[in-house]
Amino acid sequence: MINRILILFFVFLVTSAYSQAQQIIRYNQPRELLEMGFYARYFDDKTNQLSHVQISQLPERQYTNSPDKVINLGFTPSRIWLKWDIRNQTNEPIYAILEAQDVDFVDAYVVSEDTTYFLETGVLRPFSNRHFGINSITLYLGQHPRLLYIALKDMNGLVLPIKLGAIRPVVQKVYRETMINAFVVGVMTLISLFSFFMFVSLRDRTYLLYALHILFSALTLLTFEGYLFDLLWREMPYMNNGINSSLIRLFTLLTSIAFSVSFLNISTTHPRINRAYKGVGILAIGVVLAKLVGIQSAEMVFNVIVLVTFLSFLATGFWLYRRGFRAARFYLLGWGIYIIEILLLMLTLFNVISFDHTFTYYGYQIGAVCQATLLTFALIDRINILRDSNSQSQELALKRLDENQQLIEQYNLALENQLQQTQPTASIELQQVLRVIKEERERVKKIPIPTMESVLLFFPGDIVRIEALGSYTTVHFINRKELVASRSIAEFELVLIDHDHFFKVHKSHLVNLNYITKYRRGDGGTLIMTDGSEVDVARRVKPEFLKKMGLDS
Repeated sequence: MINRILILFFVFLVTSAYSQAQQIIRYNQPRELLEMGFYARYFDDKTNQLSHVQISQLPERQYTNSPDKVINLGFTPSRIWLKWDIRNQTNEPIYAILEAQDVDFVDAYVVSEDTTYFLETGVLRPFSNRHFGINSITLYLGQHPRLLYIALKDMNGLVLPIKLGAIRPVVQKVYRETMINAFVVGVMTLISLFSFFMFVSLRDRTYLLYALHILFSALTLLTFEGYLFDLLWREMPYMNNGINSSLIRLFTLLTSIAFSVSFLNISTTHPRINRAYKGVGILAIGVVLAKLVGIQSAEMVFNVIVLVTFLSFLATGFWLYRRGFRAARFYLLGWGIYIIEILLLMLTLFNVISFDHTFTYYGYQIGAVCQATLLTFALIDRINILRDSNSQSQELALKRLDENQQLIEQYNLALENQLQQTQPTASIELQQVLRVIKEERERVKKIPIPTMESVLLFFPGDIVRIEALGSYTTVHFINRKELVASRSIAEFELVLIDHDHFFKVHKSHLVNLNYITKYRRGDGGTLIMTDGSEVDVARRVKPEFLKKMGLDS
């Protein structure tokens, strides 16, 4: 029995010693970054008033060991002090780099054999306080550091990846993150500009709402990563007081709701769902206002609203896709990936999963790029679906119009035949009536002109000339407008064969004789049309053309 007690006591001593040894960071790989979270001990300063001197004098028992590789302190109104024992076993000075760039207040107390100082930094402190003039907060620890104290206070959740390393891996880390963020923002900017261009071209407000949503998503990323502070208002740290970031995130949510309602046509087809989304928007506005007046729990409530809203997008899109709305397929993929990444980030804030994985660390970037790209595919797919629908509608309308036109022609022919049978020797008046009927039939008869997207019907009398353009043609109208038709000039000759006032004066020109204002003599001659254009007459058709115009005498 005594032996068993001695063994247990020995195991306890060894475990305790090992536990204490774990708290000392021993840095010995100068080309790598070392995660510091697991070695941290923290103290909850509920008074928010203890100085770094007072903190350094606290007994060790008042600190609590951090259980995670990435420090995750959740939502707290307190100021959290973190403490590390550090031993540098390389010949290079080392640095601590904080990878959360949007923390309001960061106070650092460095105790080293070659440097000891106290630093106040964070997004609500002057940018000039930072050791390097970059968006990431980097602390110089010297070559022989002993203790590092960092105090954190933020209105949002405190999730702080912090790493230790020499200058080379620190620079590589900053460079890699800058390139990734620049790529993501570049993609989102191009997609936003493309969507705005589509809005200007098509006058479809869905594209405008999408452009605004992508714009605010990009601004959200720039806020989280500290680039707005770095690039726009270095001398104005008060611009980072939480109002700007809260409003940007709010507009990101509101534009996502407006875009989804417009894209899925919810306002027309499902008014109840539309009213529900309006209620969500009003609720989100109220929660953000509560956050701005200092209610700490409002941030967590807003995150829950965002998550639930995005999940509802996925559910609504899936439901509409099952009901036959084909345009929802890329919409589902875009929101699905984005929502998964947002869900992972939310779980890290609630300390459910760790923050040190690629899909959580770069979660917003991955989700934003996938969402922007796939929703752009959804918008393009929507254009194709609408174009197919319009094409089918036009084909049906053309078919019905052609049937009506054939009925009118049959009626006119029957009327002519009946009049001629009634009076075999037609009088002059009857001949005039028959001629008027024939001219009216030719006048109202439209010809089809196929374009790249559809088939359009026009009166032949509105066409001034038809110009060859390879296997295509350019049709010029009396109102000085033109249309590129996917039909050759030879095909137009066959279509217009019954219209005597069209004549092919050149291998590349078919003109309406009624719109010739002047004939200029020459080898073949030149025509001046009513639209001001000049058309050459081929030498081989000149005699026939002059005879047609009565100019052969």
